[in-house]
Amino acid sequence: MRDVLELPRLSLRERDRRWAAVRKEMDARGLDCLVLWGWPLMWDFCIANARYLCPVGGNAEFNVLVFPRDGDPTCFVLMPTFLAGWKSAQDWVSDIRPRKGTWADSVAERIKELKLERGRIGMDGLAGPLDADGWVPHSVYLRLQVLLPGANLANLDDMLEKIRTIKSDEELDILATAAELGDLMLAACRDSARPGIKECEVYGRMVETMLAHGGEEPTLFLWACDRYPYPHPFRLPTTRKIERGDVIICELHPKFGGYFTHVERTFCLGEPEPKQREIYDGCVAAYERGLEQFGPGRKISEAMAAVRQTIEDRKLAICETGIHGHGLASLEYPRYRFHALRADQDALKVVGDEFRPGMVFAFNIDLYDPAWRNGETGCVFAETVQITAIGAQRMHGFSTKFQAIPV
Repeated sequence: MRDVLELPRLSLRERDRRWAAVRKEMDARGLDCLVLWGWPLMWDFCIANARYLCPVGGNAEFNVLVFPRDGDPTCFVLMPTFLAGWKSAQDWVSDIRPRKGTWADSVAERIKELKLERGRIGMDGLAGPLDADGWVPHSVYLRLQVLLPGANLANLDDMLEKIRTIKSDEELDILATAAELGDLMLAACRDSARPGIKECEVYGRMVETMLAHGGEEPTLFLWACDRYPYPHPFRLPTTRKIERGDVIICELHPKFGGYFTHVERTFCLGEPEPKQREIYDGCVAAYERGLEQFGPGRKISEAMAAVRQTIEDRKLAICETGIHGHGLASLEYPRYRFHALRADQDALKVVGDEFRPGMVFAFNIDLYDPAWRNGETGCVFAETVQITAIGAQRMHGFSTKFQAIPV
């Protein structure tokens, strides 16, 4: 095994910045230790907090992190055969151990080694603002209570998610690479989708493109291909051969070094119907209106109201439209989605109704015309956007035009 694997990595300076910020918040909350339950679930959404402090993840790996307020953290992975690889893949955490017994057994043993069995232990993965159900199994929680009867197990809610809202320069650089992967994937679709080619072949070439340029699995990649697809991609590709006149709509979360961006486009094999172009033009118009309104110090709610007005002025309707943060997970802060407005209005109360430099989010606009084909088909458009000191900036370079593929 090579001592250093050729994988994306962030600096020790970035590690120290993050650890200091998290420990400052732990001190304010009276937390002696964190347990971050980094399960490889929901396209790695549930591992993001642990990976923020310990860059172990990808390939559906576990990262259960014990992070004391003082001293070195410990990362638990699933199997002992993975230890050498993860020690070569990153240099932030040296104490990496395999699970021994149950996950709760492993965590409790380490907490006892730290002499924190009577301490206040903050945990993610319990029900909170970004996940109303949580992801820690009830059996794990009950077992911890048995093994650590003197500990105070506290729900972190969205403590880490709030810290992760503003991206550092190093994070922005790695997100820029992820955005470039998305552009390459869209180009692969444009260049390979032809009548007679199977849907799954095009999809496979797009995934291959991401991986061949250093991307990482697992990640979200939604797809639909039909003459009149639903106004949001929702399924896996089939083995059907693509036909002239088919419309492809796809939502990609290209992933690099654990970081996701988000891009969507609409393609047609041949010339689309005029109404399809009209709907797509409405998507782009709403996007451009948003970019004009987004900027540091501006209100998120007011900017999104302007986006909605642009859509309504064109007599179009929303399938999904809004913004949501991107980084080590999809669905970070900030969030303001018209299809989940009640929850996201509550989110604004947490992080504030204001764009700030360093925010990175997906801005997606999936629309349909309720007066055309019963509103059962439409077009999609999305890109990842960065807030800078002077305004909003596209992170993608792929053309915003409707992708009519000559056949």
